Amino acid sequence: MNSTMAVIINIPTLFLLYIMIYFTQALSGKRQFYGVSLNSDYFTKSEFKALDKKFKLLVSLGFILFAIITLVCIYVFKAYEFSSIFPILAFCLYQFGVFVYIHNKVKALKKELSIEIKDLELERTRLVLDTDFINEKNRIIKKYSILFIIPVVVTVLMGIYTLTQYNSMPDIIPTHWGITGEADAFSKKSFVTVLGPIIMSVGIGIIICISAIYSLKTRGKLNTDNILESKKLHLNYLKKFALTFFVLNLSCQVLFITILIATANASGVNVFVMCTCTISLILAAVYQMYLYYKSPSKSKSAVYSVDDDDNNWLLGTFYNNPNDPSLFVQKRFGVGWTVNIGNTKGKILFISPFIILIFVLFIAFKM
Repeated sequence: MNSTMAVIINIPTLFLLYIMIYFTQALSGKRQFYGVSLNSDYFTKSEFKALDKKFKLLVSLGFILFAIITLVCIYVFKAYEFSSIFPILAFCLYQFGVFVYIHNKVKALKKELSIEIKDLELERTRLVLDTDFINEKNRIIKKYSILFIIPVVVTVLMGIYTLTQYNSMPDIIPTHWGITGEADAFSKKSFVTVLGPIIMSVGIGIIICISAIYSLKTRGKLNTDNILESKKLHLNYLKKFALTFFVLNLSCQVLFITILIATANASGVNVFVMCTCTISLILAAVYQMYLYYKSPSKSKSAVYSVDDDDNNWLLGTFYNNPNDPSLFVQKRFGVGWTVNIGNTKGKILFISPFIILIFVLFIAFKM
């Protein structure tokens, strides 16, 4: 990698991350404001609006700072790989710190204003339990759960095949491939260097599969004003989301399988497959963000539930409720879901990506 390529890759990546963070509150729905449950009628109240502007200003200043750091790493220190990792990770930590700061400000402001304004809280509507809706929802989840698992099983089989080719592999095997599909990094063959990518591929596949299934299982918050229409909207939303999860899962697994084939054959990767899967991942992720933005459960009229209670959230980010059987709940700030770290399954799923990351770093160190 040279300085021009490093700039072309790293600066746009940092900018894309900045844009996503800048507009995160706009994608967070009409029930929470910077991780605090709030009647959306007051989102535009001058005090809250000022905090929104402050968040965006601090994030913008952070982007400028870390863009400069990236350029310094590239042109002054020639640290191309370092410039691809440190500024982006540091910017993520910085924006999280800014979010926590603004979150605490919003929480304090809400408490102060609630003395005079009585309807700042979300309306505590009655819980809706519709067995027909639940049964139809479970039918959709069961159907797509099978589809989610199939690509992971194929990846496992490909991993087994790769191991059977161990003795026929050359002493030096590829470990990384460039945008042309040709290998640009190599390592001495060992059981660790061959098994590592297999465990990583299967592990990530399992996490994606579990996350997809339990994300679809998150509670659907119906609208009490029009139950029939609300059920229809929720089920349609669920089907579309399940389909995007399948595309995401399938694209990831095909990429993993392509890498395992290249490892087993000590060859380059198929550029067409790599590009097609990458484009599919991007399009599916963008469409999923749009669907999440339109989620019926994030609308103002959705019923109140336990995950709307501020007391069950740490820093407006981590859901911790041992009394809630849900493994996943919708995020308060941003797009997607987060695990309930209040139960054992949630704790395991929460730390699993970190374990895989440590394992990957260990493999990289061994190489």
